[in-house]
Amino acid sequence: MPYYKFDTNDVFVNTLKLYPEVKFVVYNGSAYYNSTPDISGTFTGSIRCTDPGSVSLFEMNIDRGRGTGGGPNIGLDEIPNTGLIYPWIKKDGSRMNFRTNTQASFIGSDIGATITGAPYPYTASISKDYYTAATPRYTPPVIFDNSPSGDDPLVTDAGSVSIIRMLKNTINYYRYLSPQFEYSSSANSITNGVHSRDFDSCDLGLVSIPSIFYGNQIKKGSVNLEFYYTGSLIARAQDTKRNGELIQTFGTASNNNGVIGLVLYNEGFIILTSSAALATAASNDDYTGVLDQPRWTYFAQSISGSITAPKSTFIMQMSGTSDTQVVTMFATAPKGDLNHSNNPTYLSASNLSFVSTGSSGYIENEKRTIKNVVSSAYADPAGSFEKTTYISKVGVFDKNKNLIGVAKVATPVKKTVNRDFTFKIQLDI
Repeated sequence: MPYYKFDTNDVFVNTLKLYPEVKFVVYNGSAYYNSTPDISGTFTGSIRCTDPGSVSLFEMNIDRGRGTGGGPNIGLDEIPNTGLIYPWIKKDGSRMNFRTNTQASFIGSDIGATITGAPYPYTASISKDYYTAATPRYTPPVIFDNSPSGDDPLVTDAGSVSIIRMLKNTINYYRYLSPQFEYSSSANSITNGVHSRDFDSCDLGLVSIPSIFYGNQIKKGSVNLEFYYTGSLIARAQDTKRNGELIQTFGTASNNNGVIGLVLYNEGFIILTSSAALATAASNDDYTGVLDQPRWTYFAQSISGSITAPKSTFIMQMSGTSDTQVVTMFATAPKGDLNHSNNPTYLSASNLSFVSTGSSGYIENEKRTIKNVVSSAYADPAGSFEKTTYISKVGVFDKNKNLIGVAKVATPVKKTVNRDFTFKIQLDI
């Protein structure tokens, strides 16, 4: 087998920047990701064991329903067989544990015991949070200090912080892009294009997008929101300036100079701040348990809980950003080389493969002719003889001549003495 060493200019490593398109359709309480259908299986209602608006990590538990396993328990630890694939490890001195298991249960288990994690699939999808002006963004902890001197106070309630409040510093950080990125504006009117509002005391909607859908960051300017009511488009918002401002480009003019929300491209959040009505008073739907007119703060509201908003449909489109390292290799088959083959079909079948054979020896036929595969316009005689091979695979080896990859061509390539070829091989790393 001939070996050729890659030259300096034969191997390139570069970064391929991709912008995969992402589309979510939210309707009647469900989200649909990139038009993924909800296919029923034999043992479960959804063959992927998740809804069509989610992605499944590792795509495990395909058409596996909980409780379909049956049979005996698994292993010496008698783990119940639920029919689902799950991660597991053996407890040893490394103190490795799953995050879903408590420290107390880990300490209480014996060395060599089987520790199981939550069954697959692990899924991710978009979510929506709606905040009214009265919704508390921060609940302080309740501390009951009635203990003897020297004792720590008793905390009866740890308190909580809302997602929008946790994003306060991040929102303020992007003020260099636009004055709209102001968490709290004390102005009484529109000043420098910023409408008076405080994220702690105004109606707003927050759409959270997991990074598995967009990669490194959402592509700037790619966000497109569409609000449909009874099948008709009533409003559209886009980031026309590519600075994170969502501007209404279709529908009834909104307040705040057309800015209806903000996009945090690196963090994967869409903040909807416009509560202006998008339709007439006669057009209403159930967004929060009470009939109300369509508003941008209600966008994708039907996935926030038990509300279905049957008259409204929401479409969110964007592009992600993914950097993929790619190695490109150019494998050249030079002229005058690679024109002999050890394949038996390379030799003519009309000649004997041996001259003499017996119990004490074997003598090959040194004059066995190579098969002439040169085409001719006539059945006989054939065309002038020319050594011809067909390349079907290119193997890639490391410095120790260990095969690390094989590249196959769709159709074997004809190689003659006077012909050279360069095969371009690309591999994501």
